[in-house]
Amino acid sequence: MRSAVEREYRTLSPLDVRIQTHRRYSEAAHDVEADVIAAAAVTSGDRLLDVGPGTGTFLARLAADHTAPLTALDFSAESAAACAALPGVRALRGDAHHLPFAAGSFDVVTARHMLYHLDDPVPAVAEAGRVLRPGGRFAAVVNRRAPYPRMTALLNDVLTRHDVVSPPSPDERVHGGNLPGIVAEGLGLGPDSDRITILRRDDALVFPDAAPVVAYLVSILTLHGVPDDSPLRAPVTAALDAAVRAAFRTLPGGVWRDPKGYVIVTASP
Repeated sequence: MRSAVEREYRTLSPLDVRIQTHRRYSEAAHDVEADVIAAAAVTSGDRLLDVGPGTGTFLARLAADHTAPLTALDFSAESAAACAALPGVRALRGDAHHLPFAAGSFDVVTARHMLYHLDDPVPAVAEAGRVLRPGGRFAAVVNRRAPYPRMTALLNDVLTRHDVVSPPSPDERVHGGNLPGIVAEGLGLGPDSDRITILRRDDALVFPDAAPVVAYLVSILTLHGVPDDSPLRAPVTAALDAAVRAAFRTLPGGVWRDPKGYVIVTASP
């Protein structure tokens, strides 16, 4: 799985497609970054580590009025470079399972939409707990169980027709249903601990035409075993385009609606 993830994040362009898709086509006005900030009770004086910062938008939002150090850590060179360009942000390349920081270095550690990319997320959560000060806060966010069922079914059908053996979807590995248990185990807390809080947001992607659906599906092809340099990339992309456009001709009102959502688990080890 690590190989597919490494290929995916050699460039941040596919991730940015997904971010912009959620911003433009979400049915509800949920703000996942604001929800994480509120759930973790982040203040401007908190020493914060963001593990898996992606394009850096979360840290850019915090940096505007943050007085304490902000730190980003990602295995992706592109992500680390994007975050290093942000004022007031220290960015490093590294492994979430082996954080290069002393115990108690941070007040807050966030892991946003990244635990599902790890072969074993529990040790990574334990590492986050190690680098938190006593009473610090850990916040993780992942997708709900089985998001985007319509897009997922269409993608799986196209991949099957092209004999692509897709690795397990990240959302099948870690999702809103099992995240609380993963966090509890990693931080050494009981599953019913009152030091764990859960926020669930239900939503949907609503598309008025085929183009953004196709763009989103193409943005995740590398994660599903069809990287940019694969000879199957062009035929799979063409098949996705045709399948999505055919699906739109049968949709009531010509609108594509796909349920989604996210779950934020916050804990204090």
